[in-house]
Amino acid sequence: MRNLIFRMGQMPVYREDIDWLRGIAVLAVVAFHFEVPGIWAGYVGVDIFFVISGYLITRLIVSEFAAENFLLAAFYERRIRRLLPALYAMVALTIIPAFIYLLPSERNEFFRSIVATILFCSNIFFWLQSGYFDYVSIDKPLLHTWSLAVEEQFYLVYPLLLWALSRVSKKRAVLLYWLTALTLVSFSANVWLMRGDNAAAAFYMAPPRAWEFLIGALLAFDVFPPNSVKVRALARGGAIILFAIAILGLRKESPYPGFNALLPCSGAVLFIWGGIGTGAVARCSFSPMQALGFFGKISYSLYLWHWPVFTLARFAKMNLVLDSVEKTALFLLTSVISYCSWKFLEQPFRRRAVAKTRQQMFLFTGIGSALVLAVCVITLVKGNVSESSDFVSARLNSFNEYDYKRLYNLGTCFGPTNAKFADACLRLDPSKTNVLLWGDSFAAHYVPGFKAVIDPTAANLMQATQPGCMPTLSVGGDSACSRFASEMRMFLEDHHPELVIISADWLEYSRRGFSSLTDDLKQSAANIEASGTRVIVLGPAVQFSSRLPAALLRAHFRGIEIHSADLLLSEIFELDRKMSAALSDSKGLSFLSVLDLVCPRRQCPLTVDDGVPLSFDHAHLTAEGSAYVINRLTPELILNNGKD
Repeated sequence: MRNLIFRMGQMPVYREDIDWLRGIAVLAVVAFHFEVPGIWAGYVGVDIFFVISGYLITRLIVSEFAAENFLLAAFYERRIRRLLPALYAMVALTIIPAFIYLLPSERNEFFRSIVATILFCSNIFFWLQSGYFDYVSIDKPLLHTWSLAVEEQFYLVYPLLLWALSRVSKKRAVLLYWLTALTLVSFSANVWLMRGDNAAAAFYMAPPRAWEFLIGALLAFDVFPPNSVKVRALARGGAIILFAIAILGLRKESPYPGFNALLPCSGAVLFIWGGIGTGAVARCSFSPMQALGFFGKISYSLYLWHWPVFTLARFAKMNLVLDSVEKTALFLLTSVISYCSWKFLEQPFRRRAVAKTRQQMFLFTGIGSALVLAVCVITLVKGNVSESSDFVSARLNSFNEYDYKRLYNLGTCFGPTNAKFADACLRLDPSKTNVLLWGDSFAAHYVPGFKAVIDPTAANLMQATQPGCMPTLSVGGDSACSRFASEMRMFLEDHHPELVIISADWLEYSRRGFSSLTDDLKQSAANIEASGTRVIVLGPAVQFSSRLPAALLRAHFRGIEIHSADLLLSEIFELDRKMSAALSDSKGLSFLSVLDLVCPRRQCPLTVDDGVPLSFDHAHLTAEGSAYVINRLTPELILNNGKD
């Protein structure tokens, strides 16, 4: 569909460059989700879409204000024609494989997400589910609809806001003033939420995301249009550089949105601004820009379809892992489906070949919504009755609601609610061997095992664990992790336990730089060891490619035997080898390989104690799994350290 610039008193002009920009945005998102190497932050494509949307919608509304023919009903009709037919088709067709490949609990969650999607509140739905242990987005085929919900919530409010502001004053300067003020308020709220460790709200919620639409809206007023070909070229070049920095430079652990979102959003503003006043140019059918424009035209359908196709294809495999050939085939399939969706759904509805009148379109929307919601309600009601009554299924299903909080001491010694560990977490006992367990959740998950295995009359277990924070003494800044490092630095300066055991998600932290990881560990261990404290670094924990209980349940339903090699993340063994080589000869610390002791010949247990999964998600240990692992580590730890 053409992108229109509405000039006062002039005919609309098609801007092919906005299709290019859409192409960049959607291909970045797809490449990120399809795990293309090097595309670390393709998710920023969503931010680019938000800027484009704010620009085009504002241009349209303001032009209709000027022509005095703006109708709110007409605006919403256009939005419905643009978004809902393709969305409803995707949701309806996704239901079929969901019944085939999803487990009962996954299926119920899927239908709840459909309800949230139809009601345009899926961003709130997924925000409420977000958290440190919300590991696998692969379990959520409709996760990507959060951005559509944000967009629709913006559309519900924004036209009314513009209309109200236009009633206050007809002067463009006044409108620009208020929109600028709202942009700054929204951006400030976003940054404030990020600094307050509420990144999930900053990411999913519409108010702290509104500034991305609004900077596009400000651009629509053409206050300073580019005045030369050279300026346009510089703007486009700057935009590409900003996109490259964002897509290739940001990492999974990079704070987002916040200030980092300025990269793609500023790039989108420069790109759009550089094309103001230009039209389409005749090009060769096989030119790169034509190809980019093609993906821009089908970008909405491609965005809709790529994620459910990818997730459901992974559900069809036991280990939920796709190889590069399968991913390439899926991309081609998704492109074909998306083109058909654009050609036979988007275009007919937007051109009024289907549902010719506004009343027909609203009726179609109402009936379609009612039918989808009815299917969801019926399925969810039936889903409350267990689909399988056998003991194995019931037991494995119970791990969907596993209570790790009590076991890991959440709120006191693990992620303390007041950002300060309770006194009992770090209290030394002079009559016993004092053992400090220091790290993130991959340290906290050993607590149940230590409590089950060690002799409490001989050893005193202390715990200092913070979610998502690498256990070193050198973290800077003003984040929760820097506060954690500072508290531990002060504690270890004044207190000297006999043994400090360090454990963390080394696989995740190594992605930030292996050398910096090992250097930080060596330096921290040397500082601690100087006071006579032994330091042991536990190697990478057993990690799987998906949630272990779900994989076991899927194998049970399909009646097939499953082996650890089908599910293990192979990277952990290579990382274990590298860490052992880098740390084994380090002064002040000992490296202990968990994998060598738990997974001889790379054969890791999937269940312990007569069928209990080793972990309740992809890696975090159950209480029984923790005891199993610690039983094998204890002889190497020498916890009594010679004390009587």
